[in-house]
Amino acid sequence: MEFCGHFKSTVDPKWRLKIPAEYRGHLQQTYGEAFFVTSADLESLLVYPMPVWEAMVRESMSNPALAEKMSDLNMCGRSAHMDGQGKVMISEYMRLKNPGLLGPVIVAAVVDHLEVYPLALVDKTLEQNKIANREMARIRAGGHVPKP
Repeated sequence: MEFCGHFKSTVDPKWRLKIPAEYRGHLQQTYGEAFFVTSADLESLLVYPMPVWEAMVRESMSNPALAEKMSDLNMCGRSAHMDGQGKVMISEYMRLKNPGLLGPVIVAAVVDHLEVYPLALVDKTLEQNKIANREMARIRAGGHVPKP
């Protein structure tokens, strides 16, 4: 299977993200079971396999702009080991900052890491994109688009 697309999952009451089974095999074989779980916006999560995270840290040592961003990501995150059920722990900071992460989530594979979005946020974003897509269609059609 390719490492792409998305699957529905959950953040359980113990604040553990269940990594979809469809991604687990690839992640374990390619990167192992250690991860860095963080957030760039306090609304969603970024789940980096530890080798990817460590490469980003090394790169940031020679890139001041990246170093500043990495510092922010480090403040929100924590290292986590995937347990036998395919779950990784979310940091206490994120638990305090975004209780909306608890419950159903969408987990998307993006090149070398996972992005995790609360289902309610995905619904809101898709509705905004629907409006944006209509506007794009209107612009491409020279200003006139039939009503949906």
